[in-house]
Amino acid sequence: MTKDKENREKFMAFKADILKWKNEHREEYNEFARIMTNCDETFYYQIFKAVSGQMRHIAREWELTWGDDGDESFDSIFILVSKENLPQKIDEMFSVPVPDTERKHRWMNIVKHIIGMKPKMKVRLSAPLLLSWLFYGKSFESMVAMLEKQMSNPHIERIDRMKCSLAYKSIIAVSVKGGYRTKEDWESYFAMEKADKDNETWEWALQDVMQDMTTEIEEASETEDVQHTMPGRKKSKGNPLIDYLPTDSGEAIVSYIRSFVISHQSAMQQALPYFVLREMPLRLPLLNGVEYAIAMTKQFPEVCELRSDHSLRQAVGKLAGTDTQMLMKDGKIQVCRYIESDEYRELLRQLRDDLREWFHKT
Repeated sequence: MTKDKENREKFMAFKADILKWKNEHREEYNEFARIMTNCDETFYYQIFKAVSGQMRHIAREWELTWGDDGDESFDSIFILVSKENLPQKIDEMFSVPVPDTERKHRWMNIVKHIIGMKPKMKVRLSAPLLLSWLFYGKSFESMVAMLEKQMSNPHIERIDRMKCSLAYKSIIAVSVKGGYRTKEDWESYFAMEKADKDNETWEWALQDVMQDMTTEIEEASETEDVQHTMPGRKKSKGNPLIDYLPTDSGEAIVSYIRSFVISHQSAMQQALPYFVLREMPLRLPLLNGVEYAIAMTKQFPEVCELRSDHSLRQAVGKLAGTDTQMLMKDGKIQVCRYIESDEYRELLRQLRDDLREWFHKT
């Protein structure tokens, strides 16, 4: 087992433990998610305070980046967070008392001025709670909403408003580049937010429903066309994934892909098995992303982490397409296709290695 694969498996196990905690503490998590969605500043301040007390170098880099009017990105922060494996260290961070840094560091007073302070916390902040929200909640959307709230403050200084705008953009960029959100996810979020502000929720809801219905009709038509060209296929329904797999190893492969889907929850990540399966000796050929999406949703109807067939189909198209973005490739940020990025190449390699083991057992 290579070091990269070992680290990847450890991280998957780490995320699986977080998801297990979230599912076992739903009331506590829901209350925390409500507070964060409502842009209560208390926990944001507590998080800044914990980072400043336990990982001063990260807080220091944030302070310097925030104060630099010529720095229009927060790349140095995100690189440092990634290098330090901050998610795994959050558990250590909250396992010891948070030092009182308010009097010692001017930066904490600046943070308090920007985001404010509330006198009471309704739930106790803990590592599992915070990590559950970061990995499995609407954390990116809540952070964007929080920044919008700060920018609407008439007393905020101009440089802080400017930096809030840049942080706003950076959060969206990180979510898309990391595969946690898609362009369509953000478009849907902002459309809903605009409808709420303009008091036009009914119009947004109607347009969204009609768009979904149009997409379903188009996908059904496309699927039927494919199925008519393949004798022996069911015409009214698509096939679950297991129908495509070798008889001897089908159940084991389905079990592996289920685990992969649970621990990799973005549509782009969940689309990756399609590319590996197409290389394998299947009983039935997977002709396109539509068939793959239907096969997955029919195979795993009980898996709440699985994205919709519409999202999976779009993700397959995006990975197979020629669109390029500024992504991490060969250890540095550069223009490349999604599927050429370090993250997706590593996941594809892992999937190929693991799935080939099962196929070779047939």
